[in-house]
Amino acid sequence: MTHGIVAYLISLAVGYWVLTLASREKGNNQKIGKVIAWVIIVASLCGPLCMVCSRMRCASHPEACSYSSNCPWTGHHGVMDGKDMMEDKDKSK
Repeated sequence: MTHGIVAYLISLAVGYWVLTLASREKGNNQKIGKVIAWVIIVASLCGPLCMVCSRMRCASHPEACSYSSNCPWTGHHGVMDGKDMMEDKDKSK
């Protein structure tokens, strides 16, 4: 999760940088640059919010995790933990 937050902070800085570059331009280049910059900035601000909401929802309702059969935030693993995988390997011998 920390890497994701760092990535969003970097993209926020890039959005600000694009905004400052766009302010130096004139005409349509300035408008397009500002639109692109604000899209980057808004996505950078909404991303961590969505991550936190997803984490809270997944922790409170593990069945709501659509990307995994088990919630990765709670640390509960089922079929895919190392013991189950090794047992299947031992059965094939």
